[in-house]
Amino acid sequence: MMKLIGTVLLISAGAVWGVGRSLELRERVSLLTQLEVLLQWLMTEISYSARPLPELIRASDSPFCRAAVKEHGFCTDPCGALAEAGAKLLHDEKDRGLFRDFAAGLGASGTEGQLGHLRLCMTRARQHLTEAREACHERSRLYIGLGVLFGLGVWVIVL
Repeated sequence: MMKLIGTVLLISAGAVWGVGRSLELRERVSLLTQLEVLLQWLMTEISYSARPLPELIRASDSPFCRAAVKEHGFCTDPCGALAEAGAKLLHDEKDRGLFRDFAAGLGASGTEGQLGHLRLCMTRARQHLTEAREACHERSRLYIGLGVLFGLGVWVIVL
């Protein structure tokens, strides 16, 4: 009976590890999708409204903007707070670099310059999103399967 319980626990632990890795991949896709929506929203708002950047960040429903508003230095440096929020939410180093570049260019030039910068960031974000979707599609089941196989492997070794 104890061997059966141990077997179930080992296989379950491996499966949980695999599901956790799969959820990380899905979270990356979700965050990059929300970044794409934020970029599009900012392009529209900058084009058609004359609101200052801190007000735009406060008005956004993006998780990046919500986290930036909660940052300590938001009132004095909204772009820095936005960059810090992105660094906390995004786990992939390439995605962090993209977000850091995006935040650094906000408010750094006139309307046309910002729109050009946002278009460039949008292109890069779409590339990252495509990569993330492909990785999620290819690796989600793989991680779950590897987790189960790892649990079975440990079970065989323990026997």
